[in-house]
Amino acid sequence: MARLLGHTSASKHGWATSAAVSPRHGFASRRKLEIAELAEESLLLLRRDFASRGWFDAACNVVHIRPRVILESAAPHTLLALAKGGNDVAIVPSNVQIPSAGVRAFPLIHRGASIGRWTAVAWDPQRFLAPYAKSFIDELVAYCGQHYPGREFAKRVSPLPRPEETKA
Repeated sequence: MARLLGHTSASKHGWATSAAVSPRHGFASRRKLEIAELAEESLLLLRRDFASRGWFDAACNVVHIRPRVILESAAPHTLLALAKGGNDVAIVPSNVQIPSAGVRAFPLIHRGASIGRWTAVAWDPQRFLAPYAKSFIDELVAYCGQHYPGREFAKRVSPLPRPEETKA
């Protein structure tokens, strides 16, 4: 049975889903975007084998919208470049580095809550956890808390619910 390390996430706010548009798009001035507002938009999405795509698809199902997918890609930066040059909305995970110019990005929400998941570090308590491994995890958590891409979005929305730790 696995238990979670004292830290349940490498990010203070988990991984969430973001929308990105051209500065000319009607959503460009937004600070956050409710998923239901995407019903009539042309969307640029990651392929279905990305976890963030699964979160997005599940949220669309909850609000009963069928996304108008223009392009699926394995490269988030391709989606951002296409959104920058057109009228489409790119949907990318919050850990993607957003260019500082030419694209406006904001968190995608459902009823005010982020759409995403926490990341976790787990190990088998029957196995030895080396001190250097624990130190690495502690350093990673501290670093990501200050330098994680997309962290500025966390101030605009409710954080993801914290996962419960399990005991061995």
